Amino acid sequence: MTQETPAPTSELPRRERELLALLRQWAKDNKRSAHTRTQIPLEAVLKAFQTIRNRNPEGHFEPTVLSDVLEVLEQHGLIKGFQERTPDQVSLPVKIWLLPEKRPVRAEEPMPRWQHELNWLAREWQRATPKQRATYTALNLWRKSDPDLFAVPIRERALEIFGTFGSETDFPMPEKTFDELKSGPLFSDPDRLDEIIRTFRPPPPLLTETFPLKEADGRYRRVGTGDVLLVVENATTWWSLVECLPEQHRLGYVAWGLGSTFRASVRAITAEHRVSEIRYFGDLDLSGVRIPLKASHTASQLGLPAVRPTEVLYEALLGLGRPRIAKEAPADAAEAAKLASWLPAQHRADTMNLLVQGRRLAQEWVGYRYLTRNTDWYTDIR
Repeated sequence: MTQETPAPTSELPRRERELLALLRQWAKDNKRSAHTRTQIPLEAVLKAFQTIRNRNPEGHFEPTVLSDVLEVLEQHGLIKGFQERTPDQVSLPVKIWLLPEKRPVRAEEPMPRWQHELNWLAREWQRATPKQRATYTALNLWRKSDPDLFAVPIRERALEIFGTFGSETDFPMPEKTFDELKSGPLFSDPDRLDEIIRTFRPPPPLLTETFPLKEADGRYRRVGTGDVLLVVENATTWWSLVECLPEQHRLGYVAWGLGSTFRASVRAITAEHRVSEIRYFGDLDLSGVRIPLKASHTASQLGLPAVRPTEVLYEALLGLGRPRIAKEAPADAAEAAKLASWLPAQHRADTMNLLVQGRRLAQEWVGYRYLTRNTDWYTDIR
């Protein structure tokens, strides 16, 4: 027997439309798939119906009103009542089936005109997944934009490509795109991918409980004899900063903050490290500002220097970055003002706007190419 195609909900009267929405919400709250039929007991149906405003303006016998509403929904192919019914004056089904929502039909995406180095992707288009197609499309737009092909770390390039040419829906964390894509003819071949997008893969810093007093395998290391500790939230930016340090600077160490771990690891700083200043550079989002603020509070309790922002690096981030939707919910104005107060005065308004809008700037926007070609940021370390 062929099931009748459900009518669009926009064709339903208001009361029926609202009850249907409440039933679907009940199914969602009870972790039922929207694409399989869901059994809902009459008690839940009654409870949902009773929350509808102006559900019975004529003052009719309410079970009769509900019976009529359920009949309309069944006629539209949206629910089906059980044959077993209540023994009441107006008999109602003891349960209903909430029928599956129609799956949205994904429009077939036209194949783009390829940049000449990407022509071979035409052979892969038909078998590509939606995620792969979105990625191929963004890569193609990037290559056709005549980009600067100066080789950079892969996360910085991912942010440049998908933070500029990819949608926020497809690429919510654009800098991590290649961390997650591992299948297909392009993404399963790291060497080929690096050649096409002109990238390399710097090793992450080694993890250690204390700040080393001498070079540790060339990564997580002491970088000079200075008295300044620079903490960087993410590993790629840590590498880029270390590689681009000028010959003369006040840094003693550059440390990978490892996200929120810095709140605790600041306790590892001792007198022997001879640190008189602690500077920080991270993402501009709720957690990215909370981390140094809380670490600074811990440092003060331990008699250590306060954690201060790297003023010019944050200025560069605000100038170069393209905001994206953050994972965290937007902050209210009071919380945003409190967090932004950690930053220099000239950066607080822009930061507050980001936080209350629930958006973020990934620090990888201030990447290897920028750090290699500019010297303004040196003032943060001298």
